[in-house]
Amino acid sequence: MGIAAVVLVVVLVVALVNGRRNRDTADRLLPESLTARPTPTAPAVPGPTGGRAEPLPEVSCPEIRDEQSRLGYRCIDDNLRQDDSDTLLGLRISLNSEVETGWVLSEGSGNPRSVVSPPSDNVVVGWRQSPQPLGPGVPTAAQVRDEVRRRTSLAVQRGYGDFPSGRTMSEGALVLGGVTGYQLVTEITINPDYRARRNLATRTERLWVVGLPTTAGVSIFMLSIPDRRADLWPKAAATVATVHVL
Repeated sequence: MGIAAVVLVVVLVVALVNGRRNRDTADRLLPESLTARPTPTAPAVPGPTGGRAEPLPEVSCPEIRDEQSRLGYRCIDDNLRQDDSDTLLGLRISLNSEVETGWVLSEGSGNPRSVVSPPSDNVVVGWRQSPQPLGPGVPTAAQVRDEVRRRTSLAVQRGYGDFPSGRTMSEGALVLGGVTGYQLVTEITINPDYRARRNLATRTERLWVVGLPTTAGVSIFMLSIPDRRADLWPKAAATVATVHVL
């Protein structure tokens, strides 16, 4: 091999080494989000027999029977129609009516065993296991209260756009159909910047979250009414009063 050939080989080796070093340095300088591996898709939640999640039970207004969460209740408006599970508000049974483009009046129910928690980008809603028998497995009053507060907090964070604010209107124990549960009523103010980006007329929304101890765990009833249907706000208490354990 001649001298020129040797020089050429040395130049090529140095170029390759420097190129690899430069790429490694660039990778270390990139934000983690650009170099991290893709997050695996979350698997479907097993059903009570170990298979995939059960299909949604079909319900319709005016009377709702949520057998999985062991709750019955009446629709606040008979024009509500069943939709898919609401992963934002954590409702296995979700009934909605659009009040403006991209915004709905919502009512429904669920429980911790039928909703994956904590929330993620790959939330899957499904029935996890058969209801527990009556006895020590029935939640305590403190557990019901804590679950209502938790679900309210998650709903405010996830269901009303970016950085909404909320204030508690009322909170306390509530007897429904002879069973003592817990209710938290929150008024939510939609962030003005979020409203502007989405061209929303809705400014505020009122959220009722009721928890009852059942053989399925702490079963949750939710009712979320935007100010564009403020005519229904006075009717909310009467609707909540229809909630009962099946």
